[in-house]
Parts: sequence; structure tokens; C-alpha cells
Amino acid sequence: MEGVLSHTTTTAQWAEGLRRNDPKTLSSLYTRHFPTVCNYVQQNNGSEDDARDVFQESMVVLWLSVKEGRIVPEADPGGFIFRVAKNKWLDVLRSAAHRNMKVVQSERIVDPTDVVDADIEERIVRLRGVYDKLDDKCRQVLDQFYYERKDLATIATGMGVEEESIRTIKYRCMMKLRAFRKAIRGEEERQG
Repeated sequence: MEGVLSHTTTTAQWAEGLRRNDPKTLSSLYTRHFPTVCNYVQQNNGSEDDARDVFQESMVVLWLSVKEGRIVPEADPGGFIFRVAKNKWLDVLRSAAHRNMKVVQSERIVDPTDVVDADIEERIVRLRGVYDKLDDKCRQVLDQFYYERKDLATIATGMGVEEESIRTIKYRCMMKLRAFRKAIRGEEERQG
């Protein structure tokens, strides 16, 4: 399938397509750039679903950057998407729940037929289960702080509370996650 990006007469057409929310432009960006992001995430202890999440977040950042005029239309959308996705995935890996995972620094493309370690997949499933047990306020604060990279003052303003309240909520939420470390590692199941 040949997309909008492969037949552009100017490099600005992808940016104009994003400004107009053109489905063909979005589809073309996805088709052309998702495999690279997916390979990187899978190479670094993630799943295809993780890659989809990171890619979607990266597309939103690209879209907002274009809408707000913070990116020049001549820029390479693929490079921008990859950099944002890589940084977002590295943030996930740096989070408390992923402290024991090894990050592969190579950006080489991995064959999609490579087998993903089943233990890591199980750990990710357990992590998601533990994260889902957190209350909405915890997930909201942690998502904004770690994934959206907002500072505590911005989060507090958005939620209509004092910054110190957000600091306390974040601390308590991280303590809750740390309390579930054994569950994330699967140690509780083995002992029971």
C-alpha cells in the first residue's frame, strides 16, 4: 500500500495532513513508522501492545507539536516519532516497577520472529494487574508524573489541590507499588 508520505511533492504535506486530521496521513505515518517503534520496544522487554501504546502517545506529541507550530514541516516525522517513543519507553523502563529489567541500548532492528522471553511477558501482565489495583487518583498522578512528564505543581493545579498534596499522593502510590514487588516478580504465587 502506497501512502500519502511516499507520494508527497513537498515534505510539508504530512504536517498539513496532521493539521487537517487526515485519516490517510495518519494511516501512512502508522504504516511507515510503527514497525521501527515496535521492534525497539520488543527488543527492550516490551510487547506489541506496549509498542502500540508508546506509538500512540508519540503520535499525539507529533500532532500537538504540528498544531502548535513547534515542529517544522520539513522535519522527518519518523525520526521525531522514534525519538519520542524511545524516550517514553525508557521512562517506563526506569519506573519503579521495571527496576530489574535490562535495557538494550542498541537501536538495531530486531527480527519480529524473535521469541519474547515468557517470564518478562508474565511479569508485565502481573505489573499491569498490580497497577490496575491502584485507585484512580494514584494512576492519574503517576501517569501524569512519569508518562506525561508533568511536574508536581502542574499536576496539582490541574487537579485543584496543593502541590504538597500531590507529593504525598505520589509518595503513597509509589509505596503501594513497592509493596507489590513480590507479586510483580511472581514470588507470592510460588510461595503460596
